[in-house]
Amino acid sequence: MTENANILTTPSVTPSRHQVVALAYDGLCTFEFGVAVEIFGLPRPEMGDNWYHFAVAAVDEGPLCATGGIRLMTDGGPELLAQADTIVVPGWRGVDAPVPEALCAALVAAHARGCRIISICSGVFVLAAAGLLNDRQATTHWRYT
Repeated sequence: MTENANILTTPSVTPSRHQVVALAYDGLCTFEFGVAVEIFGLPRPEMGDNWYHFAVAAVDEGPLCATGGIRLMTDGGPELLAQADTIVVPGWRGVDAPVPEALCAALVAAHARGCRIISICSGVFVLAAAGLLNDRQATTHWRYT
């Protein structure tokens, strides 16, 4: 076995049981949400037992339906955000779609306690609505520049 092969098969750093929570909402774009699931939610046996703990938090009450009619199941609601080490905000349902005040408040509180907040594509508009991008530069989809 070469020195490089050993590096590839035995990770030198194993993440702790970091709680990642992805937001889900009615009208969710499944591509951006799927990226979060792929990165944080799939088992990674090569990383050991301490890979990320992944959960999905419902933004809206009641049954959720993503684009294309896909029904969504969640692990809980906004209360999960208070326990998260990282929150993933997938692409939002529309650039002009309002962001619930309760979601903005939960994101601000999470940020204040040191939680990492990640947005994908138009999810950046949720961060902007919460005021988390004030006086900061951000990048989003080319269509919205």
